[in-house]
Amino acid sequence: MKSTLSRNVVVCLVVLISLGLFIACESKPSGPKKFKVGWSIDTITTPFNAAEDKAMKEGWAKYPEVELYSTDAQAQSIKQVSDIEDLVSKGVNVLIVKPRDEKTLTETLKAVRKKGIPVVTIDRWVEGDDAFTTFIGSDNVEAGKAAAEAMARQLKYKGNVALIEATPGASNHMDRTLGFTQEMKKYPNIKIVASQPCVAKRDEGKRLTENWLQGYGNKLNGIHSNSDEITMGVVQVLNEAKRKDVIVTSVNGQMELVKEIKDGNVTMTAAYSTGVHPAVELTWLILNGEKDIPKKIVVPVVTISAEEAKKYYDPNTYLFDYIPGGSPAYKEAEKKYQILTKLKPR
Repeated sequence: MKSTLSRNVVVCLVVLISLGLFIACESKPSGPKKFKVGWSIDTITTPFNAAEDKAMKEGWAKYPEVELYSTDAQAQSIKQVSDIEDLVSKGVNVLIVKPRDEKTLTETLKAVRKKGIPVVTIDRWVEGDDAFTTFIGSDNVEAGKAAAEAMARQLKYKGNVALIEATPGASNHMDRTLGFTQEMKKYPNIKIVASQPCVAKRDEGKRLTENWLQGYGNKLNGIHSNSDEITMGVVQVLNEAKRKDVIVTSVNGQMELVKEIKDGNVTMTAAYSTGVHPAVELTWLILNGEKDIPKKIVVPVVTISAEEAKKYYDPNTYLFDYIPGGSPAYKEAEKKYQILTKLKPR
């Protein structure tokens, strides 16, 4: 009797121990997160921004030591201020920001830095060098100039052009407008007959193009848009109107538009770096004590016209900047900014 009881106890213990080991193996509890990173983006309602947000989250998913807290300001500058304050209250070690506009966040980010929290801004900058630790992105003035030069060349330096400025107050779009208009001043026989800001969505490109075709008719010779997403709407309307004579230029490097270049519907786009991928890796270095961080890391733009479109078009990639292995522009930037050679993508 005792023998049977003992055997039963032993069997139960073995089963319990085995079950415990099984549960432990199945659950694989992770250790506590070592760092907290805050990510504030101005909106994810546009496809381009949604892709940036997705890339940021995918990038940090490769770092199990990091807890990522993300917010969406829903295209509201004031909400982005409160979002950032909320992230700070969560005890983030570093803050990464894509600002809605260049002015609203300045004082908020200065206050964040005074608390000893590094601030990494991407894609768009904010006023005041003391409002951020480092900026990563492209020279949007140069992007605008590249587009204007391509437009002028295709127009044989004569004609009427309309300009879609994109998001009001956004530094990257403002800089593209500045670059485009500055470059066009070199060509006195080209006139910018219309210029309009709008939300970076293709429906806005359709609306503006329809209005301009109705207002200017055959006197409209070119349309430049500061956002490929908007430009897709422009192309749709021009194709429907059978206006192949209208020259179209753009900025961003979305593969959907690169295909339109390849197919002959768009002259060029100035592809630029959003800064998402290097921002993740640079922030990881900051978290681990890196101090030698440049104030600005500017990745050159890449002009994608017909020849480059055939070379770089990849239907499995959303953005030229996201091509596996890195863009040529990023490789060029590595030569200028030694810190980039320290980045080791996971």
